Amino acid sequence: MKKNGSKKGFIAIITIIILLLICTVVMLMELSKKVHMNDLPISGNTTGNLNNSGLFCESNGILYFANAYDHHSLYYYNPDNGKCKKLTDGPIKSINADSHYIYYVREASKTEGTFGFSSSTFKGLYRMDLNGKHKTCLYNGSVENVQLINNKLFFQNYSNDYGFYLYAIGIDGKNETELLQEAVNPTGYFDNMLYFCNVNENHNVMKMNPESYEKELVFEGNCYFPTIQDNYLYFMDMENNYSLARVDLTTNEKTTLTTERLDTYNLYGDTIFYQVSDADNPCLKRMKTDGSNVELIQSGVFNNINITENYTYFTAYNSDVPIYRTPTTGVVDVTTFTEALDAVQ
Repeated sequence: MKKNGSKKGFIAIITIIILLLICTVVMLMELSKKVHMNDLPISGNTTGNLNNSGLFCESNGILYFANAYDHHSLYYYNPDNGKCKKLTDGPIKSINADSHYIYYVREASKTEGTFGFSSSTFKGLYRMDLNGKHKTCLYNGSVENVQLINNKLFFQNYSNDYGFYLYAIGIDGKNETELLQEAVNPTGYFDNMLYFCNVNENHNVMKMNPESYEKELVFEGNCYFPTIQDNYLYFMDMENNYSLARVDLTTNEKTTLTTERLDTYNLYGDTIFYQVSDADNPCLKRMKTDGSNVELIQSGVFNNINITENYTYFTAYNSDVPIYRTPTTGVVDVTTFTEALDAVQ
């Protein structure tokens, strides 16, 4: 009897241990599903990068980028140790990041998808852990131009019926909201506000509170690609041949920084990179934010100008590769992003 009692006690202990292990596994699985919310006001990427397809995003010293050498698949690059690794298949764009997640738009590719499914099945707005795990589709459909503000993702939703409308959705995939029935580009961010051009009535610059969705006029003008920094509004001036201008938001004084026609530009710190639209002499240039110290980066037509602290990346128009880069500040030295190519090979 004593022996049988010991055996029953042993079985009871094993049963308890197994149940504890099961409970632990279930708890860990549930915790893995819990979405970490941001406590402080943040944005997911710079306005300039997102206006240039959002192919690069620098967060906490790590570079997340769409690797053009691998069908614009999502990679991460650590410049401290040179490690470059693939996180998920592409093509992707509009990369945003916070301290827990990467957010991105997955486009339909030209090739057939997994197990014979059309790749259009997988297009939409996604969230993923920084290590590439727990990929979640937050919005299934055609999405453009995403900006993370605090715990919401603002984006353009496309429909064949009405074109582009402005939407918002929580980073947990909840509270999907239609905000404006117009093709507003929601990439602008400054001081916890969303900035955009009122494209239906005019191209005045507006700002929107990301929580209450209340709108307010910032500047009356025919503006394109508005960017706010240090209380200055930068934009391509549509009334003046898409030249680059800035407005002091304290005095409302407008200054033309360059009279050349632009295709696109990007701003980081006190530096502006811009593509000159000129049939005879197209080129990529760099200057200071006050319009001084103009430098030629490279002759030709370039786009997808994405800026990080150390390097500015760009590609030739109608050519995904090579990925060019030059130091964001200091001496101009155009090379190619070899780490991205080596990671694929």
